[in-house]
Amino acid sequence: MSWLEDALSRCSLTPDVEEYLVGRGASDETIAAEGCVTWSPAEEPSPDENFRKRYGSRGERLDGFLVCPVRSPKGALIGFEARDTKVKFISDWREPAAAWNPFFLGTRRAVGRLWDGGDAWIVEGFFDLCPLEWAVPKKDAVLATVTAKLSDRHVDFLRRFCRGWVHMVYDRDEGGRRGTVGGVDNSGKRIWGALDVLRRVGLKCRDVPYTGGKDPGEIWDKGGVAALKAAFPT
Repeated sequence: MSWLEDALSRCSLTPDVEEYLVGRGASDETIAAEGCVTWSPAEEPSPDENFRKRYGSRGERLDGFLVCPVRSPKGALIGFEARDTKVKFISDWREPAAAWNPFFLGTRRAVGRLWDGGDAWIVEGFFDLCPLEWAVPKKDAVLATVTAKLSDRHVDFLRRFCRGWVHMVYDRDEGGRRGTVGGVDNSGKRIWGALDVLRRVGLKCRDVPYTGGKDPGEIWDKGGVAALKAAFPT
């Protein structure tokens, strides 16, 4: 067991962080499946110098943060997303294995669902993933790429496992639109969007033209499950 795996296994979910998760749209199933915990400093110092510099020797600077583990398609821990629930601060950490694995939130349940023929719904962040799960079919998988960009590893994962459609649900802002449909930079150079690269590898994909908020999280905040089902009819 790695140092990080051991450290996370010793953490639990405190009532205040659980309340925060539920308030942001996370179901009990999602919380359990994703292994969300409240970070507490590890018993031993991290062997990783960069981790120690960034978070303290035992992760003291993460104390009380919500931590969502990130796992590879085979289930190996490859990092985490950490969030201070009291102020808007998010940090993500990548283990060396993340260099050759897709860094998705939601992978734990996605592989089986996609392999069985479910569709993939791609969002930016964890608090877009949690609300959207209330609106999409249970057989489908919701995955968060953390930023509004599909990497080569993301695309390879979807090419290997997704037999259905890929539904792009990035934010309805400039960054999300560029990540979905592409655009041009200041020099006039073409920027390829997710739809371009997915179609290039033969995947069926579409841009989901939802309304009611700039992202699923905002729609949840405005109207809960009813608003999400209205915004994403399936």
